[in-house]
Amino acid sequence: MYTESVDIKSSVINNVLMQMSVYIEKAAIDVLQRILEEQFVFLNMEQITTLPSEISETAEEKNRYLIELFKIKKRNLSPRTMEQYLRAVGSLAAVIDKPLTDVDQVDIDYYLRWYQQRNVCNNGLQNQASTCNNERRYLSAFFTWLRKERFVSCNPVEAVEPLKEARKPIDYFRPSQLEELRDGCRTERDRALVEVLRSTGARVGEVVQINTADIDWQTGDILIRGEKGGRYRTIYLDEPARYYLQKYIAGRTDGSEALFVACRAPYGRLHNSGIRASLKQIAKRAGMQCRVYPHKLRKTLGMNLKNSGVDLGCIQEILGHGNPGVTARYYAESTPDTLRSVRKRVAA
Repeated sequence: MYTESVDIKSSVINNVLMQMSVYIEKAAIDVLQRILEEQFVFLNMEQITTLPSEISETAEEKNRYLIELFKIKKRNLSPRTMEQYLRAVGSLAAVIDKPLTDVDQVDIDYYLRWYQQRNVCNNGLQNQASTCNNERRYLSAFFTWLRKERFVSCNPVEAVEPLKEARKPIDYFRPSQLEELRDGCRTERDRALVEVLRSTGARVGEVVQINTADIDWQTGDILIRGEKGGRYRTIYLDEPARYYLQKYIAGRTDGSEALFVACRAPYGRLHNSGIRASLKQIAKRAGMQCRVYPHKLRKTLGMNLKNSGVDLGCIQEILGHGNPGVTARYYAESTPDTLRSVRKRVAA
């Protein structure tokens, strides 16, 4: 290996995993890593230092090695999260053009300024502070991994402060808008989809994984594995959601185990893009002027819970936020609807 801070055992394990990842599946990689680590526990290894220590790899080759190793070692990340991390790191490597292990605070600061301005030539607009902070977060996750793996001594992203974000009001459906959305439903799948997203507040990537056998029809409980972090939690179908979902399932003849399937043969499992497209069609038929997308129904549940006086800790559990700070960021501050709800309760 080209980095002296990585011990020999880790280097051997990493290289074996890299080589074998071409031939075996992720589950087998997990087993192989565990076996190698167990075998190396009681083994002392010394590096031969009589050969020249000059390293011939280019920056591109070094970076490719690190990125491929990251993909293997962080293989349990969700595909979407992995995609965002790899895109950000690849972009940084292309702009800075140096080994990722040599990147410092100045490089990160330069890159994030470039990232903020990169669209100005095309549309005259800077990337928003929240977009830049997300990019910073993706890079920080990668360099934190490099530090933990001892490729670098510190995370250079930590020294660069995030941009100050202007907090925007939460975008959620008011009761009248939900009724408009329901009016745009033309099929049993349309209505079931709206009610499931509204009732559970699940992420669209979580909904597409659900099978009909996962549902407890007596309680409305569904045990799911969260899209972020892989933690299990229980989401809930209320009575209207169960009613319309059962109508939809009863009318199907496809035999698929998936909760939602395509309308045409071969009736495959509905994916994220299919749910988004369905909601757009429903909104278009209803003549709705506001933005309509799956995550808005998730935020609607969060706001309904908040306006009903539900504790932030419970909202965090229901929505599956791994970090309580995320819940507080969106649902701690009072809104006109919240204050109106409080006044009504006091007046009663």
